[in-house]
Amino acid sequence: MDSQWLKTQFAANPDKSKAGLAAAIGLEPPAISKILNGTRQIKAQEYLQMREYFGLPVDGHGATRKTYTVKAQEGFDDGSPPPAEWAIPSVISSHAAGPNKANRVFQVRESFMEPEFKRGEHVLVDISDRKPSPPGAFIISDGFNNMLRYCEYTPKSGETEIRISARKDGFQPQILKPGDFIIIGRIIAKLQMI
Repeated sequence: MDSQWLKTQFAANPDKSKAGLAAAIGLEPPAISKILNGTRQIKAQEYLQMREYFGLPVDGHGATRKTYTVKAQEGFDDGSPPPAEWAIPSVISSHAAGPNKANRVFQVRESFMEPEFKRGEHVLVDISDRKPSPPGAFIISDGFNNMLRYCEYTPKSGETEIRISARKDGFQPQILKPGDFIIIGRIIAKLQMI
């Protein structure tokens, strides 16, 4: 897809060159040739810069009309940050409470929150929002695994007890103290990987 998309852009813009594109996005011309040959993929940040170079929208409704595949990388759900070139479009990040750099992508690994959050789906998490006030869906950790759970402060406890629950029948809600587990961050969006 990367090579075909880029070839289409050059065909539609005969005034643009490989050298010009390379200079515009900070790459060497051989890197553009590798993308055109299909031996190198376009990174998310490069894709946005390429869209800008070819005069295509980089944000909002116009940018989402065309489909572009960004492959999810394993490991996001372990709390590690996405690679530096991962870009979250500002149309999404504008809804996040924290700055862009505070957002991470996690994959739902279990079915306790179905049908709202299905196993295998990806969610965008604001890791700067770690207090369940207001209540909501969070990624939490017991020190071994990351889990998606509904979290809320218990009434009259202030911030000393948190009720952890899930949608699935048979899951018994738990009342825990903040030191018993870690709240990684609040879920702010579900992502559809294409």
